[in-house]
Amino acid sequence: MKKLGFIAGNGKFPLIFAEQATREGYSLVAVAHRGETGKEIDDLLEDVTWIYVGQLGKMIRTFLRAGITEAVMAGGIRKVRFLENFRPDLRGARFLARIKSKDDDALLRGVADELESEGIKILDSTLCVPQIVASEGVLTLRSPSAAEWEDVRFGFRVAKEIGRLGIGQTIVVKKQIVVAVEALEGTDAAIERGGSLAKSGFVVVKVSKPDQDLRFDVPAVGVTTLRQLREAGGTVLAVEAGKTILLEKELLLKQAEEFGISMVALRE
Repeated sequence: MKKLGFIAGNGKFPLIFAEQATREGYSLVAVAHRGETGKEIDDLLEDVTWIYVGQLGKMIRTFLRAGITEAVMAGGIRKVRFLENFRPDLRGARFLARIKSKDDDALLRGVADELESEGIKILDSTLCVPQIVASEGVLTLRSPSAAEWEDVRFGFRVAKEIGRLGIGQTIVVKKQIVVAVEALEGTDAAIERGGSLAKSGFVVVKVSKPDQDLRFDVPAVGVTTLRQLREAGGTVLAVEAGKTILLEKELLLKQAEEFGISMVALRE
């Protein structure tokens, strides 16, 4: 079995990746984050080391002791953790003092560079799970109406811009009016806030950042997001083809059909 380092963040994606990688014969040496990673990871894997956000030195030591030369990052770390549950070790503190930008991409690329300086190459997070990356086109039986398509295309352009600025990756649109923009609160909270303003009949667009690095922080949508969209009164969920992960894909699309929500994936 080939050993692979595994940096687990939040959400379902780390669990999905762990299951699939194990099926494909990988032996995962995992580092999970307290307050972020689901505790179910302990049931899936034998070798899990728990760290606090910022313990970069402990992460690297764990991998080096296990002889790891390649690793994957799956799942994100909520920025709020840097405000309330951040406990850097010496290496983590030195890293943060040195890095110029604190946006998500800069932090993750910096962590990847630290690992690679120790001989640990970071691979694409879609390794083992290419089948759950959104393919281009209408993903549900119902296609968006002409007016919804206008909102989708408008929202896609605006979402790309907020991504470029490092604000967020999700936008809520109705009648080509920006109703809500994702920031620190995350996708589901942005949808809830957008729904409280738009009331119903709105579109949600989630995209990757320009020049998205597929090694980490790939946008993902799942059943929880879809249920939040339905509850808030949304009618369309649009994502970026080739750069968005569909969590529990079969169930997600089935639920979209049941809810009457159109799902589409488009390219820039």
